[in-house]
Amino acid sequence: MMTDYLIDTHAHLDFSELYYRIEEILENAKNNNVKRIISISTNLNKIDKIINLSYKNEEIFFTVGIHPNEVLKDKNNSNYDLIKNISKKGKCVGIGECGLDYHYGRDSIKEQKISFITQINVARDTGLPLIIHSRDADEDMIDILTSEFKNGPFQAILHCFSSGKELALCGLNLGFYISFSGIVTFNSAKEIQEIAVLVPNDKILVETDSPYLSPTPLRGSINEPKNCYLTAKFLSDIRKSDFNDFISQLYINSNKIFDKLY
Repeated sequence: MMTDYLIDTHAHLDFSELYYRIEEILENAKNNNVKRIISISTNLNKIDKIINLSYKNEEIFFTVGIHPNEVLKDKNNSNYDLIKNISKKGKCVGIGECGLDYHYGRDSIKEQKISFITQINVARDTGLPLIIHSRDADEDMIDILTSEFKNGPFQAILHCFSSGKELALCGLNLGFYISFSGIVTFNSAKEIQEIAVLVPNDKILVETDSPYLSPTPLRGSINEPKNCYLTAKFLSDIRKSDFNDFISQLYINSNKIFDKLY
């Protein structure tokens, strides 16, 4: 019997695959012991949707930020004051997701970097955790994180981790958390699984990144917060830890980094 519940630290409840059946999504989550969900911002033009969701549903919290692939679509992608003002709302628990994506966004690298550093500054100044997206950009990500941390520490999460070991070690050396999605359950994800085993107990998180990346055996279907359970079980197995102990550790970690959760 689990005494602690799971927290989906990264979902996109405003996306159409989930938004239009939100009551069902929340009930499914509750039935799988997922009782808190953080809905992540990707574009400030759309943030009212997740703010409203969070205030209508006690189990939903939100972040404020601009995804690297959205920087050219959001004129406020580097608006420090706007991001900081939204972050003051009671149910805003983090900054982002933000970062670098060179897989899809090679035409906006300059804008991505400016937006990312702006959001680092907000995280540093507010004390809220930064949710970092990094895809095919490990070298530049390491450079920015290392240099920015020297300007003043900040808290952060390397979300939906699918990068190399060097970036993982960089993050851990800076005291960051590493969060794993359903990707870690894929047969092709051997390196990510090896990294997941190496992450210290007090620095690991679980997420869905729903509606994407359903864990095995649901791969290919629409993902939703209830599937945190499957990813957590997989992680506890490969880490050779007791499942209940692992759930308790995830609960502690999630509440520590997202200290505005209640």
